[in-house]
Amino acid sequence: KGKGFNGVVIRWGVTRLACKSHRGLRKVTCIGSWLPARVQFQVPRSGQRGYHRRTEINKKIYRIGKAIKDDPNNAMTENDLTEKSITPIGGFSHYGEVNEDWVMVKGTV
Repeated sequence: KGKGFNGVVIRWGVTRLACKSHRGLRKVTCIGSWLPARVQFQVPRSGQRGYHRRTEINKKIYRIGKAIKDDPNNAMTENDLTEKSITPIGGFSHYGEVNEDWVMVKGTV
């Protein structure tokens, strides 16, 4: 969702300056040292807020599996004939059991 052009206080959460400060309150006071003579990318600046598209690369789909009700042994392969499901014993920590269709992906999601 796009939010248009915003200043540093809204866009990055920078603290406002004191009310007696000279030439504006809602700004970053120091945008860097004298040398290197350029502004680093980490310095908060005003600009576009929202509607940032991010392309994900280097993903690899290892396996697509069916739900447990359709295929109770959904982790079996041609090479590994042990009858087992994708959920480990005790379930995944902080998640539980996988009951629906699943995708095994290499890389971050």
